[in-house]
Amino acid sequence: MSWGTLLTLVPDPVREENATALRSDRKLREHAELRSEVQRLLKGTAKGRNVKPYAAYIAAGLRGELDKAWSSPPICLWSSRSLEPVDGVASLPLGVPIVAIDGETQVAAMHAIMNDPAAFDLDEAVIGRTPVAFEIYWDITTSDARQIFHDRNLFGVSVAKTLALSMDQRDFGTTIAQRVLSITEVSVDGKTESFSHFVNARKRQLGQNDSEWMTLSALRSLCVTVLLGKPGIEATSGTIEKSDLSGLDPQAALNEVSTTVSNLVRAFSNDLATRSALTAPAVLAGVGAAAHRTTSWTREEPRLTSEQLHSLLRQVRWEREEKYWEGVAAKRTASGGLSFAGGAKDSGHRVCDAIINPDSDLGKRIRGR
Repeated sequence: MSWGTLLTLVPDPVREENATALRSDRKLREHAELRSEVQRLLKGTAKGRNVKPYAAYIAAGLRGELDKAWSSPPICLWSSRSLEPVDGVASLPLGVPIVAIDGETQVAAMHAIMNDPAAFDLDEAVIGRTPVAFEIYWDITTSDARQIFHDRNLFGVSVAKTLALSMDQRDFGTTIAQRVLSITEVSVDGKTESFSHFVNARKRQLGQNDSEWMTLSALRSLCVTVLLGKPGIEATSGTIEKSDLSGLDPQAALNEVSTTVSNLVRAFSNDLATRSALTAPAVLAGVGAAAHRTTSWTREEPRLTSEQLHSLLRQVRWEREEKYWEGVAAKRTASGGLSFAGGAKDSGHRVCDAIINPDSDLGKRIRGR
């Protein structure tokens, strides 16, 4: 159906949580009461906070800014009364309450756009005619509709944020990581192979039996910290946009960072291949923050040449042993083992400082001195 039809059938859920709007609109109150039986609140929740970003995303897609790389899922509707068959076509009887039991955030975002299309640089008439996919259930009870809501939200597994970022082709950190994969070849057992064969793009964390060296999200963390330095350690879990580059030319930054990371991968491929401490996400982030000091735009001191950086890294003992890494990027477990679990924010700063300052306590530790 068209946007205009859908938004006429399904009221704005944001208005349905507005006490003033409910007092003056009996039909809205009735719909809100039915909605409350099968939906959760928007106001004051993460779901509600997602309405504005979702609206911005949909609007960008409608404006053509995302080309073909965008979509919105079909909206799951529930009619509280049966549909009326007319000449083999099921029609909605007028005035029947229709509730979105899945996809309500999308409905709220669509209402936000339609309520002020000019703010989204869109034309109301064009929006109103735009088709939207939907599915609709009828001849089911309120309990059945509630169960559908429950099942879809219970069994739908959210993608880990770091994994989602590593798949976001509009994220600048992911763009750099993908460039590194495309330009880097490594020598393994006497054979030259693409580095992409050794990076797992499907998992958030590697298992013991996985053949890859690192995850794509870990490689992305390395790229982001080379790009931004120590502040990039905090930014590894967020989207990096070109506007975050503080005046840097995006193409120049892409070329320089991808070359720096590619050189690091080739120079330390043996340590990566053994899944040493170097492959831990926090360690990679610390290495990237240190490597940032080789970039042409760094303001961090001391600045380093690529040769100086590689010399510092060659001094490090990359074996996953307690005497080198406990208290730097790893901690002892209750069973007596050593765990490198944790993200870049947990210990990336310590790793960077230990690399840059060989004579510090941590610097001596990771060098086995």
